[in-house]
Amino acid sequence: MTSITANGVLPTEFPVAVVLCYRQTPDNPWQEGSWAVDGIVAGQQAGDVRQERVLIHSAADTRLYLCGGFTVQLYRDEAESYYQNLMAEKPAAFAICERGDNGEITPRQVTLSYAEATSYMEMEEDVYNVALPPELYRWLEQYVLEHYVPEKKKKRKREDWKKNDAPPPRHLRHEARRG
Repeated sequence: MTSITANGVLPTEFPVAVVLCYRQTPDNPWQEGSWAVDGIVAGQQAGDVRQERVLIHSAADTRLYLCGGFTVQLYRDEAESYYQNLMAEKPAAFAICERGDNGEITPRQVTLSYAEATSYMEMEEDVYNVALPPELYRWLEQYVLEHYVPEKKKKRKREDWKKNDAPPPRHLRHEARRG
């Protein structure tokens, strides 16, 4: 998928799939294995995969599953958060997951917004950050270049209490009584 559509407009959504990893933990008597998000796959083919788990790799103690059918969407009011993500040492995609009673995780959403991921973490949801695929990086970078406008820093203007017949600031009133 290219970053810009045929009519020259940057799309606001991108199809993705989530790669889940299950690792058996034979040395741990309290659990059989652990689940984690291993990565994000971007592009139309990833979006065509159903949301059900599809086994894509199996080794001795590790299995990888692909869960597709997700769409990453970008919103203008999140441009600051996207910018912060791109400026981070390791730009990331965030997979918000639901954990079942048996410890198994199921992806529910994928976002590129730090702010959105943080709000889910504050609600004690499982949020996994993984490396941002190059296709998503280029797309997000183009979006930020088109839509992000840094807020200008506003210098606070101090009130001139001598001109306005206003009482002096509290710390100066206290000093005046001493002297």
